[in-house]
Amino acid sequence: MSDRRYYRRNPDLIPEWGADSGMVLRDCRQWRVFSARPSLLALLALLDRPRTAEDLHGLWDESPGPGPVAALLEKLADAGIVRHCPPDDKDEAADGWSPYELAVHRQAGSAGLTGRDLGASPPARLRHGEATATIPLPGAGGADSRPLATVLAERRTIRGYAPHPVPLSSLAAFLERAARVRGHLPPLAYQQTQRPTPSGGARHSLEIHVLARDVDGLEPGAYHYDPFGHVLDRLAPWDDGLTALQQRFVVAPTGMDAPPPISLYLTSCAERTAWKYSRLVLALIYRDTGCLLQTLCLTATDLGLAACPVGAVDASLSAPFLAPYRDRLMHVGGLALGLPGADPPPAVIPLMPDP
Repeated sequence: MSDRRYYRRNPDLIPEWGADSGMVLRDCRQWRVFSARPSLLALLALLDRPRTAEDLHGLWDESPGPGPVAALLEKLADAGIVRHCPPDDKDEAADGWSPYELAVHRQAGSAGLTGRDLGASPPARLRHGEATATIPLPGAGGADSRPLATVLAERRTIRGYAPHPVPLSSLAAFLERAARVRGHLPPLAYQQTQRPTPSGGARHSLEIHVLARDVDGLEPGAYHYDPFGHVLDRLAPWDDGLTALQQRFVVAPTGMDAPPPISLYLTSCAERTAWKYSRLVLALIYRDTGCLLQTLCLTATDLGLAACPVGAVDASLSAPFLAPYRDRLMHVGGLALGLPGADPPPAVIPLMPDP
């Protein structure tokens, strides 16, 4: 056996606590579990880069010698704990997946209902008792609407906006059509609601917070849209903190030249979904977010507004106006909204016929 064979630890491994509180290694691609003794962890720590058995013999405190180390590495390779690799290996998964992404995806595939006594459901309505004002919104009323096929064909992601304020009536119609609660679904104790977008188990964990920078008829600031009452709860006036938040999670990720008049900061009250589902919570929340973003984009197109969905996530929930809710809410994305600018979006190149 040549001692010039190179080895590296399996990039899909993550450590976790086993059922008996001992440390184990989880192969997130094959979903296998290996016991992880301290000596093995010490060896794998050295395999963060390509190494030979001879290399490891000189580095590993518990090495029994180059020959036994080479034999051990081959056994670990057969088990899938380490892998053979070229000397210039970069430790990148061939398909780009991180082990954590693989773990979430694998868990979602084996998840379902909680299978336990559900108890009382978390409320479907988020109430901001600290709100300094409540602004009733007008109904959409007779706002024009176009055929769905036309709206689907015209939907574009637009990053440039007219330098004019968005009318409050347009924002109100946008929120009502895309997100307003239509009613409850039985049984009432389950806190399930019917809304324009689908949601796993009708749990609807998502909340819309509006960063209104330039809306005609609305003071600049941060608001929460209450889809039950169709009102905006004022949470904070516009300040440098909101400017910085909009820059970090809307302007910079999308490459915009200027901030939009309106930014939506979308959050999830994850406990609503977790109340019903096990190991599927994050996957469902992400799906719900996609459904909501599509509905928001189509509604904006229908109303003649320009929208750009934003995938950047504020993992630490740094929004200053949500400080009391950092243990309850998680940021899941956003949307830029305004009136269309003078420059049209890039032209769509027609598909070429197959050769």
